[in-house]
Amino acid sequence: MAGSWTAVLRAAQGTPEARVVLIPHAGAGPNVLMPLAERLPPRFEVLGVTLPGRERRFSESFKETPSDPHAVVEGVLGELVALPSLPTVLFGHSMGAAVAAAIALAKPEPFTGLVLSAYPSGGSAAERAGRWSDDDLVKIMRAGGGTPDEILASPFWREHVMALLRSDLTLGLRLAQVSFLGPVAVPLTVLGAHDDQLVPSAELPAWRGRAGAGLRTRMFDGGHFYLLEEPHVGEVAAELARACLGNREDAQVEGDNGPWSHD
Repeated sequence: MAGSWTAVLRAAQGTPEARVVLIPHAGAGPNVLMPLAERLPPRFEVLGVTLPGRERRFSESFKETPSDPHAVVEGVLGELVALPSLPTVLFGHSMGAAVAAAIALAKPEPFTGLVLSAYPSGGSAAERAGRWSDDDLVKIMRAGGGTPDEILASPFWREHVMALLRSDLTLGLRLAQVSFLGPVAVPLTVLGAHDDQLVPSAELPAWRGRAGAGLRTRMFDGGHFYLLEEPHVGEVAAELARACLGNREDAQVEGDNGPWSHD
């Protein structure tokens, strides 16, 4: 229904065994993460979180969203806790990680795991700037990659995307300021990329001091959108599946290969 925060991106085949909730980066809707959803095990139910102003909520105003971060957290959380109980993992990429972390901090009990991608404890440098000129926003988009040149060349879409990005960066900043306090009581996985120009890999280890229920980390080759590149998309999906299984060392999931680091 209009205004709802969550929707099924991919239904489970047969009886669902677990649920993964995908929360995308600033300026995006969850369909951008469909390549990841499609690589998850078939009996996993995959939900996407949509903020106002994009995809199925395109016609809704997003201008007031950053003014009440609590409403975002409570809106998503309220819909998730109303669902049938399943092992559930929250996944957020970039600004989406700020939303995912805030949800898990608000009510950790429903969640089996929290997977955060390309997001440092306390917020990103882009968010911490606090004010963004149009040039600043273009630099952020260029550094991150993933924004087609056609978008920036179209006056309508350029204006819309830049306003949406400014709104989402403000939301991420306020979530980091208000909600990123104390230990994370959900088993935590932190992912990142060696060549990310927006979130340097050196900023990610700070999560060690927040991981009250255990921490698993992995770094990938590539830039800010490493998670949508082959072969990483399958490996990130394997991370999500492993998190649904409680990050057990004996867990075997499709696509699980390559070096891991443990804390």
